Amino acid sequence: MKALKQIVTSLSLFLLLSFISISFISIDAQKADLVAFSYNRPIQLYAFLESTDTYIEGLEEIHVVYRSTNNDYEQAYQEVKEQFPSVIFHKQGANPKQDFKPLTIKASFESPSEYIVFAVDDIIVKDFIDIEKDIELLQTTGAYGVYYRLGLHLDRCYTLNRSQQVPPVTHVIDDVYSWHFSNGQCDWNYPNTVDMTLYKKDDIKQSFLHMNYVAPNTLEARWSTRKNRSKPVGLCHEETKIVNLPLNRVQNTYQNRHMNALNAQELLEVFNKGLKIDIAPLFKMKNKGAHTDYVPEFIER
Repeated sequence: MKALKQIVTSLSLFLLLSFISISFISIDAQKADLVAFSYNRPIQLYAFLESTDTYIEGLEEIHVVYRSTNNDYEQAYQEVKEQFPSVIFHKQGANPKQDFKPLTIKASFESPSEYIVFAVDDIIVKDFIDIEKDIELLQTTGAYGVYYRLGLHLDRCYTLNRSQQVPPVTHVIDDVYSWHFSNGQCDWNYPNTVDMTLYKKDDIKQSFLHMNYVAPNTLEARWSTRKNRSKPVGLCHEETKIVNLPLNRVQNTYQNRHMNALNAQELLEVFNKGLKIDIAPLFKMKNKGAHTDYVPEFIER
């Protein structure tokens, strides 16, 4: 009888400790929300969401703030919605310059997580990302962000069409490195970006509330002038995790460099034929710049 009591006591203690351990894991493990911006690019958005599903772990909610200028684009976006039913879509209305900021704030800061990643629709995630581990790194290092578009092989700035040196880096752990923005050139000294960086929401919220912006381009332009001097260090993995494919330009606010390969209407026609961008050939691509000239292959979706 005594032996039986000891067994019951030991089992109860084991179950209690197991419950406590599980509780700590669920409390400590944090996820991030993702907010993506899209404008007349349903086929690119489809590829981005597919690559996100394939390679990223640790996302809480995925939001898309999107704009379509006619019914043809809207119908294509409806197909994207059907394929990715867990994604929360925020459609811009007849006055997109007025509703972009409130929709962005709603998607970004009314979602549940304390951390966030922004993206634009012509990004492809090309390697595995563990958001929860990277959040732990932000917490332990005090860095400003984890920059998935940067890696130690990234030595060309596409937007300025020039080479850029990789700054002096410090090994943090595993394949993660840190650097000081002040030592970086071009992409390496650009702390505020909507191209796939993991931030703590509290570090950026006031900027988003007080800046004036009407589209992703003006958002990033205004944000780029606000330096976060209290957190001058960034983190990146040894190899880039994403690549931006600038096939075309759908806005005229800023004359961003692009390939001018396929315009929005041509890509819509490709999508309406039942095709999608083949993301498989981009897996672990060693791109030299965060943006890369690359004409994708199209396959049945």
